[in-house]
Amino acid sequence: MASRLGNVRRTLATVAVASLALAGCGGNSGSSGEGAASGGKTNLTWFMWSGSSAEVDAWKHVGDMVTQKYPDIQITFQTASFTDYFTKLAAQASGGNAPCLLGMQSLRAPGLGQLLMPLDDLAKKAGVNTAEFDPSIIEGLKVDGKQVAIPYDLGPLMMYYNKDMFQKAGVTPPKPGWTTDDFLAAAKKLTTNGKYGFAAFPVVDWTVPFATSIFGVNPVTSDGKAQLTNPKFVQAMQWYADLVQKEKVAPTIPATNDGTWPINQFLSGNAAMAIDGPWDLINAKSQAKFDVGIAPVPAGPNGSRTVTAGSGFGISRNCQSPEQTMKAISVITGPEAQQYLGEQGRAFPARTAQQTYWYKNAVPGAKEALEAATKGSEPFRATKKWNQLSQLFQQYGIQAINGQQPVATWLENVQQQAGT
Repeated sequence: MASRLGNVRRTLATVAVASLALAGCGGNSGSSGEGAASGGKTNLTWFMWSGSSAEVDAWKHVGDMVTQKYPDIQITFQTASFTDYFTKLAAQASGGNAPCLLGMQSLRAPGLGQLLMPLDDLAKKAGVNTAEFDPSIIEGLKVDGKQVAIPYDLGPLMMYYNKDMFQKAGVTPPKPGWTTDDFLAAAKKLTTNGKYGFAAFPVVDWTVPFATSIFGVNPVTSDGKAQLTNPKFVQAMQWYADLVQKEKVAPTIPATNDGTWPINQFLSGNAAMAIDGPWDLINAKSQAKFDVGIAPVPAGPNGSRTVTAGSGFGISRNCQSPEQTMKAISVITGPEAQQYLGEQGRAFPARTAQQTYWYKNAVPGAKEALEAATKGSEPFRATKKWNQLSQLFQQYGIQAINGQQPVATWLENVQQQAGT
């Protein structure tokens, strides 16, 4: 299963590179530029990350909704893996030929928001009422007080688990109120016969729930400064690394730049637990050959603490048809699209009136888990160099988690290079 999902992702990334190269040939001047009208129609390229064929199908379905409402707007969908997306986006933007319609994550908005047009006036003209969205993600997609993207989802990081493995091992499944002691005890019992209790990986996002719940520390200060060398965070990352080195409840990590590796380990049945958000339920349901469960992150001395992030869609600054692109955004973030994405498990809707649709086809216990996680959540903090910080955190972190480099050295290197 991991191999199949990995192959899908690699194929999507290859297609995205070729498609973006072709899109760049048109340049951004005259009538051939991105978003230019031709023959009474506006052809828009939509660039967005995805992790499986099920996600691609969901995005294309939503794109079709745009043309159904606005027949003069044609959408060409392009994609890349989440790991590659922001690197490719920055490269395209630097050449002045980024696609018109772009996905943007709230964590990356502080550093990449300058690539996008302010949407406040365009959104009002298109009839988008931001009061209908969860206020936390509306704020999360603002840069310098200006709205740079309209959100489609948000949600807290939670614990996905393999119900079949828990049942076979005779381990009580996690539920709201479980603790880090429960987590470690379960992970030890589940680690047997080449299978592991948990999939650890140095994606900084996924380490924060453990750091905040157990050690009461966030790697970013409240004013957006990295504090990776804070002694408490160093201690937290040593605890995390010890899941591989000392407790041996997580597998050694291979040399890879694929941030989906731990999710692949979970979906393939090689690891019983992994951290993820409600947006990935679509992949868990379509790829896993076992019953999937969802629980809040385990509670430490500071309770079950987690972080909430989300994403949305913006307009590149070189786009020649911003008003038409805003019409497209009004559809793909509209009530009908939000209902569809919620029912598919691709998004916990950013529109508050549509959030109940995520529960409609979710796995049993998901509603209870999500509500509990939300109560213990705070908005995800990010720095202006978050994209660079995330890349370096993963690059240096694999060796540290595997015990080939001190954890303190790993964090000091990242702090020095991307900590401002």
